[in-house]
Formats: sequence, structure tokens, C-alpha cells
Amino acid sequence: MRKLLIIPIFLCLIFSSFSAVLAQDIRVDFFYSNTCPHCADESEFLEEMEEKYPQIEVARMGVWEQENLDLLEKLYNQHEVPQEVRGFVPVTFINEYYFFGNTENQNKEIENSIRTGLGLPALETEEANNKIKIPFIGEVDIGGFSPLALAVVLGALDGFNACAMVALGFLLAVLVATGIRKRVFLIGSVFILVSGMVYFLFISAWLNLFLVLENIKIITILVGFAVTLFAGFLLKDYFSGVVCKLCHVKPGKQGFFSRIEQKLFLKMQKLTTAEMSLPITLLGVAVVAAGINMVELVCSFGFPLVFTKILTSWELSTLSYYSYLLVYILFYMLDDFVIFLIAVWTLRITQASEKYLKAIKLISGILLLLLGLIILIKPELLMFK
Repeated sequence: MRKLLIIPIFLCLIFSSFSAVLAQDIRVDFFYSNTCPHCADESEFLEEMEEKYPQIEVARMGVWEQENLDLLEKLYNQHEVPQEVRGFVPVTFINEYYFFGNTENQNKEIENSIRTGLGLPALETEEANNKIKIPFIGEVDIGGFSPLALAVVLGALDGFNACAMVALGFLLAVLVATGIRKRVFLIGSVFILVSGMVYFLFISAWLNLFLVLENIKIITILVGFAVTLFAGFLLKDYFSGVVCKLCHVKPGKQGFFSRIEQKLFLKMQKLTTAEMSLPITLLGVAVVAAGINMVELVCSFGFPLVFTKILTSWELSTLSYYSYLLVYILFYMLDDFVIFLIAVWTLRITQASEKYLKAIKLISGILLLLLGLIILIKPELLMFK
């Protein structure tokens, strides 16, 4: 009888030892970037997990090393990760599970994956909430946003910039008066093309600045503060009845930028009406257009800042970054394209009404204020999946 009792006890001991050995074999593959604030937060969380569960081993791998990228691609394929989310960091792999980003609820899921591997009961998790409340609009689910959607929405809103539309309207008014459709088309095309190039260089500079700066947390706070402040100025202009800050000048209170812009407008008028060869005229218009658009960058500051800062929260390829910048520019210039094509076709000027531009300014101010506060208070909400 004693021998019979010893056998099941012996088997239990063997099984327990075998389970303990298995429980210690939990590897966590963590991929991160040095320029990603969410990666730093996720790394701190995984350090806590290592202290809490000594049985796990966290392998930290920077995505700037080719060897780690090769392993990451292999894990993507093993876990059948969708193509549209590949490239985002931080990404964490545990057994058959994978996790992108760093949120409180997701970290509970990571811990549950660890506990499951250790044979421990799971912790309770709450359903992820990616909804935010926008005044006069209600709740909006931002969880489904992507870099493409962000480029389209922010680029289109940024495009309804009264200062830029006034400059284009002034040029077209001068050209339409000549009654020569070919001249309207060529000079207008050069003006719009140069405007787009200057703006592309402007937002590219912001993008590269955010990519190279290491102290991301401080930069994030500064960006949030700057965007919030800019939104406050937009809302102040709206309630003061100001549509274009550079164009709305009180007598005797003309600012530095307003004086420069008026001089450039006069120079452009002389170029487009002077009797000189077309190539020289186009070259002169290109130079003046670059100057006008550089002055007007003070009117369009918030959206490029927000867009490039959010864009750098994704770990994308260089080609992807600049592709999204081009999409942003395309939708930024869309309203100018429409006005320009109507002017070429009809030799008449069509402009958005002041009431419409004021409404866009109000929407832009509210949205920028919301985004600025999110960047300051809870920036992880803007790391869309």
C-alpha cells in the first residue's frame, strides 16, 4: 500500500518540476526606437514586469540595427501581423501574442499573457477607450485613424488659410484683368507650384527636427504648449472678427510682416503687368511667390506642427514619412487648385466667402486647442493603431 502511495506522489513531483521548468521559459521580444516616447514608457513597464516575474526574459532590440529588423520581419510573418500596422513601435511579442503601442489597458493584456504562461490567473481588463469629446460635435473614436487619414484631415483644414487665399486672389485678379487665358495659366501655375514647394520644405523641416531631437518628452510639452497658444490666437481672431491676420491691418498699426507682404504684392503686380519676356516674368513671379509664402508661414503654424509631431510617433520608413507629407501638401493646396482652375476656365475670380472662412477658423481653433491639450495631458491617445 505504501509503495502504491509513493508512485502518485513521485509523479506529482515530477510534473511540478517539469511545469516549473516550462514556466521559466518565457521570452519577451521588445522592439523600440530611441526617438519614440512610447517606447521609453513601455521599456519602464517591462522592467517592472521583470522585477515582478523573475521567470521572464525581456530581449530589447533597437529597430535601427539590421539584424533586429530581420528578426522583426520574421516575427511579423510568424504572427501574421497585418501589413498596415507593420513599422509601428513599440511592438512586443510574447509567445503567440503581439502588442503595439503603450497604454494602460494594453499593458494589463501583456501582463496577462505573462501570467498565462506562468499558470497564474489573469487580471481583469477594461475595454480600450479611444474616444474623445469635441465641443458641439460629441464623441469621436480616434482609434481607427491612420497617418493617411491624419494627412487628409489636417491638410484640408490647413488649406483654408485666409492669408494664402488672399495672396492667390490678388494674383488672379491682376492676371484675369489682362484677359489672356494662357498668361493666367502659366503665371498662376508657377505661383501655386512654388507655394507648395515652400510649404513642403517648411513641414519637412519640422519633421526632421522632431526625428533628430532626443529629449522627446520636453519637446512634446513644448509642442503642446505652442499648439495650444496658437489655437488661442485663432479663436481670439475669430471672436474679434479677423479673418486674415496679415490682411486685417488697422490704420497706423501696420506690422512688420504686413509691410513686407504689401511690398511683395506690389512687386508681383509690376512683374505680371510689365512688358517683358515670359521666362523672365515667370522667374520673377517664382521668387516673389517664395517670399510671400515665407511671410505667410506665421498664419499657418499649428497644423504642420501637430501633424509632423504625431507622424514621428510612428516608426516609418523615410519614404513613408515624405509620402504622407506630399498627401498633406496635396490637400493643403486643394482649395487653391479649385479656385485657380475656375479662374483659368472662366477668367473670373471665385473666392470662399468671409463667413465660410470664419467658420473654418473656428473649427480649426477648436481642433488645434483639443490636440494641443491632448499632447500636453495624454499624448498616448495620439499614437493611433
